[in-house]
Amino acid sequence: MKNEAMKPFILASVFFFLVSKNWGMDKLNFELFEVHENLAEACAVGDLNKDGQIDVVSGKWYYLSPKWEPVVFRELNSFGKDYLQDNGDHLFDIDGDGWIDIVSGQFTEREVLWFKNPGDWPSTRQALWERNILTDSGSKKNEISFFRDMNGDGYPDYIGNSWVADESMRVSLFTSNPEGGVVSKSRTIHPKGNGHGQGFGDLNGDGLEDIIFMYGWYQRPLVNPFEQHWKLRKDFTLPRASCPIIVRDLNEDGRQDLLWGDGHNYGLYWYEQLEPEADGRTRWKHHLIDDTISQCHAITMGDLDRDGKEEIITGKRYFAHSGRDKGANDLIVLVRYVYELAADESVQFDRQIIHQGKAGTGLQIRLADLDKNGWLDLIVSGKSGLHILYNQGEQKRP
Repeated sequence: MKNEAMKPFILASVFFFLVSKNWGMDKLNFELFEVHENLAEACAVGDLNKDGQIDVVSGKWYYLSPKWEPVVFRELNSFGKDYLQDNGDHLFDIDGDGWIDIVSGQFTEREVLWFKNPGDWPSTRQALWERNILTDSGSKKNEISFFRDMNGDGYPDYIGNSWVADESMRVSLFTSNPEGGVVSKSRTIHPKGNGHGQGFGDLNGDGLEDIIFMYGWYQRPLVNPFEQHWKLRKDFTLPRASCPIIVRDLNEDGRQDLLWGDGHNYGLYWYEQLEPEADGRTRWKHHLIDDTISQCHAITMGDLDRDGKEEIITGKRYFAHSGRDKGANDLIVLVRYVYELAADESVQFDRQIIHQGKAGTGLQIRLADLDKNGWLDLIVSGKSGLHILYNQGEQKRP
């Protein structure tokens, strides 16, 4: 049951149209559908039962397309006033049996869990999935969990993000097990240096993926990267940075820039990477995108308008820190930012509202064409519930 204290801040919402202010673009029409009223802040999408439809996982429930009825597949503890012990949901066939399993991190427990897809559909709807421990995060103060291939072997690996600055930065590498499934090997990127927010990308142009976080970035070694510590470069600070921090060359100058939001205060920003120092240190110029939106904890990018270029997609995380953050009582909003390079080579952003009033974000924003109409839909989960925003495409300008 949702915390009663939250209800006054949830307003009714129906359809909302995106209106371009200056660029003459067509409107996009999104249809809001409330899937489930719950507190889960994580979500993932994939075909759980091999019927060709994209399903949704969030918290202790999965939802099969197209009916989206909630089915409990696991037990899930709560803590604090309004938190569930789930800081990220991911889908991958862990045991190699051909069925997608569910991976889930935890905020205040060390174990990263995976739940075995029974594969016996539809009778599997009646039973809890087998619970297994995938790896040890090394922390009981986990902000979010990332699941990506860090060493290029085709298996996604686990990277935890702790909100504590002096905790270690660790990665769990997964390799195939001849007897089935994967073997986990924990490696320390650095013994002391973590913090709120994380991202991945090649910051110094050496062709290798680095790790970015609140207090700087870790430079990946050229050889044997997971047999040694990475060099910590404290070239910037991103207060309470979003999860993820997006790495993109926004101004098309050949250097990767940083896009991030303040997860617990107002502000969406980008850091422009300048010419580096002679000693290899990176230099940055701070730019404000939007100071009217708060708690941009989750950010993603995707081509919602099908123009061949990704837009920035984010929104207000609803009731983060149980309503103690700046802007906690502001109207819930989901926003996309279309950007382009102006004649003077500055980056111009056009803020367009996707939705306001009811569907807040949590820790993850997922994109998928759920209704197969050729347009990417949004799936957002948070303390205001699990919602789908069906992208109905363009409404031509008169």
